[in-house]
Amino acid sequence: MKKYFTLSSWLELLQKLGKEKQNILSPQTLQRASRLNREAAAKAVQRLVGRSYLVKIYKNTYANKFSLPSLEEVAMFYGKPCYISFESALEDRGIVSQAPLMLTCATTRKLKNLKTPLGEIVFHHLQPRLFNGFENDRGILRATAEKALLDYLYIKLKKDKYIPSLDEFNLSRLNKKRLKMAAQKYPKNVRNLLARSV
Repeated sequence: MKKYFTLSSWLELLQKLGKEKQNILSPQTLQRASRLNREAAAKAVQRLVGRSYLVKIYKNTYANKFSLPSLEEVAMFYGKPCYISFESALEDRGIVSQAPLMLTCATTRKLKNLKTPLGEIVFHHLQPRLFNGFENDRGILRATAEKALLDYLYIKLKKDKYIPSLDEFNLSRLNKKRLKMAAQKYPKNVRNLLARSV
């Protein structure tokens, strides 16, 4: 094992990792890559954070300044398995025009929301039977427009206990047949609201 690694060596390593698309790093990854012992690697991580070459995302997880991850990539890494849905996917798919202030994701895990220097991610827990209806875009999982709407209605009725208005939603972009089929897995109150709105 190496005992010393200069700052220029670290910068070269971080740039190399960035080119390899390793933009979310742990101390263990950096220890293996540098071949330093655990204590030396931990001290180096602290120095690199202090100089802003590493950006702390959450406990023992850092963004590589030379290849900063997107907030969506952070969500996929932290929330796995998860997919982007609700307001975020509705905006991406052109169903709503107003961009949400945070990234909204569905997961089968019970996760706390995550505040990072890159933005905030909100996780909503879904039962495994509802964890579907998404597409994979280079590692970023995103709900279809129909699935995002169903997830949105489901969470609003379940958590907020109120009937959301769909007046400002561009429902003409939805595939009605796909929506109706996907709705069969949801509770009756979601299906009823959908029948009145679409």
